[in-house]
Amino acid sequence: MRRISITDGKDTVQLLSDLEFEWTPEIVGERAVMASGKTVMDVTGIKNKLNVPTGWLSVASLIKLKQMISRNAVLTVQWPSLEGDRQDECYVGMPEFKSFKYDDEGVEQWYGVTLEIEQAGVDPVLV
Repeated sequence: MRRISITDGKDTVQLLSDLEFEWTPEIVGERAVMASGKTVMDVTGIKNKLNVPTGWLSVASLIKLKQMISRNAVLTVQWPSLEGDRQDECYVGMPEFKSFKYDDEGVEQWYGVTLEIEQAGVDPVLV
C-alpha cells in the first residue's frame, strides 16, 4: 500500500498514491524537575501525528470525507510507515481546502486539501 485511506467502517476515502506527508512521532509522558535540578520523564508511549497535503481531491471524495469526520470523532486510518503499513484509530480534523478546478474530463476537483490526523492512542515504548 502506498496510499492513505480513511474509513468509518461504512464509507472509505482513498487519497492519491505516493503522497508526500509529514509523520511526526511525539513522546507522551510526565516530566518533573527534581530538587537537584535534574529533569526526569515517565514515558507513557509515542503518539503519531500526520499532516497530509492531499493535492487534488474530487468533490465526491471531499464531501464523503467531511461527512465521515462529522459523524465520527475517531476514524480508522491506514498509512505507510517506516515499519510497514499501519492502521490505527485516529482523530481526523476537518479538511482545509482552497479553490476548485476542472480536470481534463470536466470533473470538479478541489486543490490544496490538507488533513491533520492524530493517533487516538499511543504506541508502547519498547525497552
